[in-house]
Order: sequence, then structure tokens, then C-alpha cells
Amino acid sequence: GFRSGILRRASVPRGSLVSRSPFAASFQAMSRMARAQHVQVACICIFSAIGSFLFGLDMGYIGPIIEDSKFKRDVAYLVDWDEPGSEIDSATSGFIVSVFALGCMFSALPLVSGFFLDTLGRKVSLMIGSLVFVVGSVVQAACSSVAVMLIGRFISGCSIGILSTVVPLYQSELAPPQLRGGLTALHQVMVVFGVAIAAFADALLLPLDEGWRLAILIPVLPGLVLFVGMFFLPRSPRWLVQRGRQDEALRVLQSIRDGEGARSELQEIILDQEHGKASGEMRWGDLLSGRVVRLLAVGIVLQLLQQVTGINMFVSFGPRIFQSLDLDASFLQTLLTAALFVATLPALYFIERFGRKSLLLCGAVGMLLPNIVMAVVGMIYMPQENGKIEVLSNTAGSAIVACVFFFAISFAYSWGPATWVYCAEIFPLKVRGYCVGLTTMAEWTGVFIVNQLTPTMLSSMGFGAFAVTVAFNVVALLFVLWLPETKGVLLEHMDQIFDKRFGKDEAQDLGKRGARCPSQKMDCNPTWDDNASGKTSDASA
Repeated sequence: GFRSGILRRASVPRGSLVSRSPFAASFQAMSRMARAQHVQVACICIFSAIGSFLFGLDMGYIGPIIEDSKFKRDVAYLVDWDEPGSEIDSATSGFIVSVFALGCMFSALPLVSGFFLDTLGRKVSLMIGSLVFVVGSVVQAACSSVAVMLIGRFISGCSIGILSTVVPLYQSELAPPQLRGGLTALHQVMVVFGVAIAAFADALLLPLDEGWRLAILIPVLPGLVLFVGMFFLPRSPRWLVQRGRQDEALRVLQSIRDGEGARSELQEIILDQEHGKASGEMRWGDLLSGRVVRLLAVGIVLQLLQQVTGINMFVSFGPRIFQSLDLDASFLQTLLTAALFVATLPALYFIERFGRKSLLLCGAVGMLLPNIVMAVVGMIYMPQENGKIEVLSNTAGSAIVACVFFFAISFAYSWGPATWVYCAEIFPLKVRGYCVGLTTMAEWTGVFIVNQLTPTMLSSMGFGAFAVTVAFNVVALLFVLWLPETKGVLLEHMDQIFDKRFGKDEAQDLGKRGARCPSQKMDCNPTWDDNASGKTSDASA
């Protein structure tokens, strides 16, 4: 019902597009200029996703590096660094990985991310984040002690905390409603692409004497490319309206929408901004009251569940898991990251064809089942003896490897991209930057917990550790059953579907908004006063 009032209908013969996807139907009905504008938006979203690519690179290279013998020699100073059984102790290796998440949590704090997103803007935040990442990578590559490595990891984490907050937000605010899911999902696609490239780079470079340093330096080039390229990309029109720069916002929208659509969307943005102003300036208490605190709870729970269901156990500590099964860890980890990337690509189509909720639901089931098998089979055929896993059955080991891949694929097309899309689109403009920062901080809190506890859990519990992730996957499945669908809904209309889900009667408030802006009704075409200099017309005011 909401979608029909948001998406303009194409003038095509009745029934002629019945068998086509929504994306194909809308693209077929577009004019040549509209298609060119959509391609332009897609290019902007792809380029900004280099920030997500940096995220994936850092997350992907660290697992094999902490298992690399030369790293153990140059940084950890292990006496037996060249022996096959040599290991950095669990607490240290866990902290090397997880301190990155601490940096992300710090920069995702609303006090920090709110300043970047709302004061400096989405575009400038991307530029600063890329430069900070370059600094962190150089510090890590030049380190000669665990302490310096930790500092470099924390600096890189601070940059990714900003980038992982701003990239999906920037993409969702530029994309049209009918393409927003697919274009925002590029964030996760590029994260996984970064993980895959890092795995291949590790496989090629780690055999070299100083190869681990070269692997860490790889992200410097895309970081510099992102910084320079962002000079030529537009600012978010919603941020421009938030700063009172309506004329600039209209120019940006006219470059990526048709004329009527640009003016109509700008009116909706201004209306939403004025509605937020009517309730006063943004206060921290606004995040803890009314509809916002409920939406914030939804976003935080989603981001936490994305991590504690188990994906980082395989991305960051996959080599250790495969080694415990007496398998070729390097080959399987490279294959796993490649599978993650390939399985993420269909989400670009699925997320608009089937919706966010459907993907999350299918993914939750697909992650739960292999976790159950890994926990049961692992505890029966992979007992823990003196901190080491004893493999009693090669067939059981093969089954566990198959389950790892099944889990990763199920995550890749569903919870990986859909969670970021969902959290980037559900919050009101007035508090969007702060709320997205908080949900991103929750995501990195989950990363820190998983990265810090996984080595200890694997050492003490063996494959019994997956019994814990089974419980979280059950919670994820039940939570998704409650969520509403947001596919095709204009950002400024999200309050309507969530008010229904929360069981909260907002009829009076929505009625007032509908009276101020008839464009929320079906087939209503709001007018724009060309002489208003960025202000709404009398009808919409």
C-alpha cells in the first residue's frame, strides 16, 4: 500500500511486465535520460563503496598474518617461530585482531560519528576516513613489536568506524527508493570483495620474507584513490537540506533524478526536516524516547546478531579452525573468502526482488542448520584433549568444512548486506547520523566480543563453541519474524510502517503531515514554486 504511493507508475500496457522483476520493469519504462541518471547514481555508490573495500581488506588479511611464521619472528619474537606448532598465545592473538574493533567502536560513538556525519557531512567524512586508514596501514606495516602493531590496528579501526557508518548512509541517501536496497547492498559486496582480495594477497605474499608487511600496505592505494575521487562526488542532498542549503540539494537531486522527481523528493525531505525542527533541536534524550528509541533498539539488535551468529569466527579465525582439522588452512581460507564474495553478489538483485525481511529470514535458517551440525558432529567426533582437537573421523571433518561453507554462503546473500541496508534507511533525518553511528558501534561491539573470545573458546571448548552460536541463530530467526518489510519505501515514510509494527497510534500526527503534504497520497503530484529559493510551496507548507 505504501509502495504504490511512493513509486511512480510506468505507462506500459497492462500485464506486459508481469513476468519481469521490479528492477527490470522500472528500468525498461525509463527514458534514456532517466537510465543515464540511474547509472550515474550507481557509479557514485560503487565508488563510495571503496571505503567498504578498505574495511574488507583489513578484516581479511589479519587472520593468516597472525599465523605467519615471519610475523611471529618479526613482531611477536617467538623463539620457536619456524616450528609448525608455534602459536602466539590466545589472549595476544585475540587482542591483535579485536583492538581494531575497539577503534571502530570509538569512532562510531555518536559524539564522534555525529560530529563527522552531521557537522562535516557524509562526503568529507569519507575523505577523512580514507586518510586515517592510510596512516594506520603504514604504522602496521612498519611495526616491529606487538605494541606498535596494536596502535596501528587501533588507528585503522578508527577510520573503519567512520567509513562503515557513512558509506551505507551516503548510498541510501543518494539512491532512489526502487534501487536503494541494491545500491546500499554494494557496501557489503565490497566488504566481502576486500576480504577475498586480502586472502589472495596473503596467499601470494606471505611466503616472502617480508611478505606480511606488503600485504598490509596493499590498502594504501585504494585509500588514496578514495580520498582524491571524493572531491568530484556530490554531497548528500539530505545533509544539504539539514544544513539549510536547499538550492544545492535541488541541484544534486536534479543531476540524479528527473525534474519532477527531484522537486517532489526535495519537498519530502524538507517536510521531514521541518517536522523534526517542530519538535525542537536534537537532544541526546531524543535517542532514548518515543519512536526513535524503538528504532534504535531494532538497529542495535540487528547489528549485534549479525556478528554473534558466527561469521567472524570463520573470517578472522578460519585458518585456526581448518588447521585443527589437519587440512590445508591457506587454501580453504582463500576458497572460503571467494565463496563469500560470489554468494554476496545475488543480494544486489534479491534485496529488491524479494525484500529485506525475506533475505534475513532465509539467511537465519541457512545459518542455524549448519551451526547445529557443527556443534553436534564436532563434540562427538572432534573431542578436546589438552587444548588440542583430536580428529576421530575424516568424514566428520569434511562435513564440518561443508557446514562452514554453507553457513558463509547463507550469511553472504542475506545478513551481510540486508542488515546494513535496513539500518541505513529506518531512522528519521533529524537523528539519522547519531542512530546509524550507534548501530554501527553495536556491530563493532559484536566484532570485538567475537574476536576476543573466539581463540579462548576454541582452545577450551573446541567445536562445542558452536553450541553458543546456535542459540544466537535461534534468537536471530525469531527476531526477523517480527520485523516489517521496508522494500520500496521512501526514507521519509519509514515511520508509518514501524508505527504499525510497534502498535503505536500515530494517526493524529500522520494526519497532520498528510494535510501539510498531499504527496503522501496516491497519484498526488506536489507542486514546486520555482521562485521560492529553496522553500516549499504554499500548498506543501
